Amino acid sequence: MNEQNVSNYELAKQEADLVDQKIIETLQSGESFLVEAGAGSGKTYSLMKAIEWIQANKYIDYQRKRQNVICITYTNVAVNVIETRLKEKSFILPSTIHSFAWSAIKQYQSTLLQYIIDNPDMCPKEGDIAQVKQVQYSLGHRYIEKDVLFLHHSDVIRLFEFFLDNVKFRKIFSDKYPLILIDEYQDSFKSITDRFISYFIDAKQGPQFGFFGDAWQ
Repeated sequence: MNEQNVSNYELAKQEADLVDQKIIETLQSGESFLVEAGAGSGKTYSLMKAIEWIQANKYIDYQRKRQNVICITYTNVAVNVIETRLKEKSFILPSTIHSFAWSAIKQYQSTLLQYIIDNPDMCPKEGDIAQVKQVQYSLGHRYIEKDVLFLHHSDVIRLFEFFLDNVKFRKIFSDKYPLILIDEYQDSFKSITDRFISYFIDAKQGPQFGFFGDAWQ
């Protein structure tokens, strides 16, 4: 490696270190932030550095209050990669948007069922919705089996939107998830991202958000 390459490498590393330090400072401030950079620029590395810092410095704050930090990623492969970097039983939970949405709303069974009954386009063509006593989400196919209604992937997003539009739910949501990191935010559902911005960031209340991505992709 010649001196020019060494110099370029060092300059790039210094710049990356400054960005990572700025992210950590912003995490400490409690303000939401956006990391915007192109493919191959080190966004994923910066995200992992942020996760490592949170894991090392925020355990007492969040674990004591039984709160979780959520890291939303686009694929299950990315979820698995992040999981390998976490401590056992970590308070940081990597998840796809569908899995996270369902985990946030699945306990509200009566409200879920009533919304679906009130919106017939969400009811399977086969099966008796009147016999349903439980709503579940697993394979992403919409069908009724015995007394259980299984949701389609799109149903989970639609229901999550419905809950986010509720003030009381947003308060409970904010108390449970004080920090939400979103990897490749440009691939997330715009309807959800817009609600995060409108209800929480613009209103200066609720969770702190960290967006990592590239709007040009």
